[in-house]
Amino acid sequence: MARRVVVTGASSGIGLALVRRLLAAGDDVVAVDRVDCRADVSLMVRADLTDPAGLRTALSSVGGVVHGLANVAGVPGTAPALTVLGVNVLGARMVTEEIRPLLAPGSSIVNVASVAAHRNTVDAHALARLLNVTSGAGIAAWLDEHRLTGAQAYDTSKAALVAWTKMLAGALVAQGIRVNSVSPGPTETPILGDFRETMGADRFDGATKLVGRHGTAEEIAAVVAFLLGPDASWVNGIDIPVEGGLYAARAAVSTTEAGSST
Repeated sequence: MARRVVVTGASSGIGLALVRRLLAAGDDVVAVDRVDCRADVSLMVRADLTDPAGLRTALSSVGGVVHGLANVAGVPGTAPALTVLGVNVLGARMVTEEIRPLLAPGSSIVNVASVAAHRNTVDAHALARLLNVTSGAGIAAWLDEHRLTGAQAYDTSKAALVAWTKMLAGALVAQGIRVNSVSPGPTETPILGDFRETMGADRFDGATKLVGRHGTAEEIAAVVAFLLGPDASWVNGIDIPVEGGLYAARAAVSTTEAGSST
């Protein structure tokens, strides 16, 4: 029987690659995005994750049983901090809250985070407070206390997603619903240039040099699709970095440099 999977950010990049992979496997896909998805999905839900009321109304059209949810939609750190946290954190949570009652036992939720989560400087207590925010006004109030640039907010948003993934996995395990996250490294998508700008050209290009290339949207989508599917039935509550060995390569370079200096 075909599964029914909801994918946010379905019109481009990792989201579109995932939609195409799911369709090729015979799944029924509900696409959620601000613009139409360039694939033959069963239902296109036009929604803006920065508009909570409009998002709830739009998602009410999904109905029926859902077997998987992929929260792929996100904005880079070149956007204002309020937008970054509103989409990447609050938007993902709101979509999940609306779809959650439709999820059948055995379903899977996958959140697309980022290796940038490791750069977050906001403490765990503040992250927990961010995850309790329920409105754009709440995000703004939180930012009044934690003055972040758009780039810093991006790192924090992804750390919040990883933390929330583990919390949600624990809350839903009794219902037979798995929750995991995937953390890509630099990936060939339409917003790759934004990441080069926020990371800094030297650091970004250095990362590329270490692993030889950027990842592709299809490579990230393959891991998301695995976590959504039955082959990952005993994988729950974890984050999977998908970055081509970048951090291992950095560690190896650091070890070599340390050894040569002794």
